[in-house]
Amino acid sequence: MTGEECCLLQWAFILDMYRVLLDVGADIVVCYAPEGDPSELMRLMPEVSEFFPQSDRDLGGRMYDAIRHALAKGYRHCLLIGSDLPLLRAAAVSEAFSLLESSDVVLCPTEDGGYYLVGMNEPIEEVFLLDEFSVPDVFEKTAAAATAAGKLCTAGASTLDIDNPADLAKLVSRLKHEGTGVCTETRKVLVRIFDRIIA
Repeated sequence: MTGEECCLLQWAFILDMYRVLLDVGADIVVCYAPEGDPSELMRLMPEVSEFFPQSDRDLGGRMYDAIRHALAKGYRHCLLIGSDLPLLRAAAVSEAFSLLESSDVVLCPTEDGGYYLVGMNEPIEEVFLLDEFSVPDVFEKTAAAATAAGKLCTAGASTLDIDNPADLAKLVSRLKHEGTGVCTETRKVLVRIFDRIIA
């Protein structure tokens, strides 16, 4: 894939996720890379409540700062979600919010041992103080960090995140068994890239 195709695919993932989050009915806050220009995001996602730049810390610090920023607005719960999740489902997001009624931390795992969603009712910095995040057991280590901090951590629904060509191949295969109303923007780009119908 070319750089342009990767960019198109990322945009498609974001738009498909945006529509899922609109279905959930939660306020959407977008935390974007500080070197980026959010104007196109603003144009394509007009119902987002706020756009704000990520901090300049490491990944754990950026995630913690994003949750702290959102909860400082007065929300009872905050879900921090990745941007490479074309198969994200509204039911999984709604479940994560529900789990926060009785848990301090919610973690939704990815199929490769990571996590795609972390939810909190208050900022808990200890959860983000890992040495590495791109390791196969980061979900387990993060859950253990929450428990060590004296917090009740509950797992939510799992999904596929797209990190490499093998993940993309899995996505293409799964979309063949999904209804055409799922991941509509991602399907368009995949058809353009691979020159075949993903249905």
